[in-house]
Amino acid sequence: MNRGQFLTWLAGSAVGAMTGGALAAAMAGAEPNAPVTVLARATVIDGTGGPPHPDTTVVLAGDRIVAVGRFPDLPMPVARTVDLHGKFVIPGLWDIHTHVATAERTFPPMYLAYGVTGIREMWGFPETHSLRRRIEGGELIGPRMVVASSIIDGPPVLWPGSEGVATDAEARAAVRRAHGSGADFVKVYSQLSRETFAAIADESRRVGLRFAGHVPYRIPVHEAIEAGQYTLEHMYGMLTAASARAVELQAEIEAMPAEPGHPDGWVAQRARLEREAAETYDPARAASLSDLMIGRGCWQSPTLVVQRRVVTGMGYPPPEDPDAEDMLRRYLPESIRQFWWSYRTGPSTPEQIAEREFAFRVRLELLGAMAAAGAGIVAGTDAGNPYAFPGYSLHEELELLVRAGLTPMRALQAATRDAARCAGLEHLSGTVAPGKFADLVVLDADPLAGIGNTRRIHAVVSRGRYLSGADRERILREVETAAQEPSPPFAPGGSLGPCCG
Repeated sequence: MNRGQFLTWLAGSAVGAMTGGALAAAMAGAEPNAPVTVLARATVIDGTGGPPHPDTTVVLAGDRIVAVGRFPDLPMPVARTVDLHGKFVIPGLWDIHTHVATAERTFPPMYLAYGVTGIREMWGFPETHSLRRRIEGGELIGPRMVVASSIIDGPPVLWPGSEGVATDAEARAAVRRAHGSGADFVKVYSQLSRETFAAIADESRRVGLRFAGHVPYRIPVHEAIEAGQYTLEHMYGMLTAASARAVELQAEIEAMPAEPGHPDGWVAQRARLEREAAETYDPARAASLSDLMIGRGCWQSPTLVVQRRVVTGMGYPPPEDPDAEDMLRRYLPESIRQFWWSYRTGPSTPEQIAEREFAFRVRLELLGAMAAAGAGIVAGTDAGNPYAFPGYSLHEELELLVRAGLTPMRALQAATRDAARCAGLEHLSGTVAPGKFADLVVLDADPLAGIGNTRRIHAVVSRGRYLSGADRERILREVETAAQEPSPPFAPGGSLGPCCG
């Protein structure tokens, strides 16, 4: 049976009748003469929130899913057929907050090796757009990419290479440059004033871009949501907004000088205010925030991996992961290794450790309450920061989401269906359905029985290409070889540097 005969049979089969017009639409989206791959007899967890589908077959034509269902009399086509009896198929994972995608021979392939088939890159450089074009053109392997603008911040900007805007006109011009550069959304940052933030929000609407990023320090979270910010990163400002002392604490923040290194100790002041906010957490205020987020279609991207690294010490291998230092030496270029080691900042006293642990626990409590209320939660790692590894760390993020109170299904959706919605690609990604991209992960164990089972990867499908266990091992060997080669000097905020935010 050739490709055409098989697809004709498929359209006339029970599953073809069941999918109806969806099959024709999916085939229309597939490339003509694209190779067919049949993933047979798996349990499919499709990402919609519905129950798993046992003994289900997924048919791929090129980089599209063309059918999902049961095939009791499946003919053996000329195309590749993989028997996945006893395995679990989930949608390809998304990391919704990443950096350093331009480390092209290490970071992009690592994402795929660990099942991350899509990323939202949070600082866009010309090199980032070039990398996306090369991946889309098949020159390099890597995930699908949604790319931010340059960071719009300040002044004074927190990271070299950001765009510092001080006036309405400067803010609007920065948004127009973002639009002209091909950015998918505008990235806002911590030092923006009310005037410049409002100008960015207005100009973004005018040019048809969404805006996302840090809630600026001097702007209460509810104001950012009402202005149209569509993702809130790192839970910045959330503890303050959910505090019984929210008005008082926000006033103190707004009175702080802008310079990060001012004599009163800007970092220490922020840590103190976070602790005081955590100590006065108010569930009623948290519920009000959740309702506002739901009403405005706003997403929380908590990046719990990096929040956890702050507790244990940025730049130090996390004590809960004995493989972290080995991974750093094997898979990351020397320049990035040196940056991570140089970035060592951690609590120096038992009291500081206890304070950070407490604030982290309250963040988890707040996030769990938001999820229970139905607010949008998406999974991101801030990969590129110390010990936030491309691909690998997303699985830790999922485990932390469950620790916060999300069910395994909800955590999985935070990296699949909901992440694709957040990225603006829900029509093409996030669920296992005809017409969607052929981006999938095959697992050896049920992730709904334990979210840690997302680590038990049997195979990855990226753009319709089936990457077996042997293929994944080969990819990681190639990453390891590339990581040992001389690398350019590393400058945080430069075109190859993470922004840690």
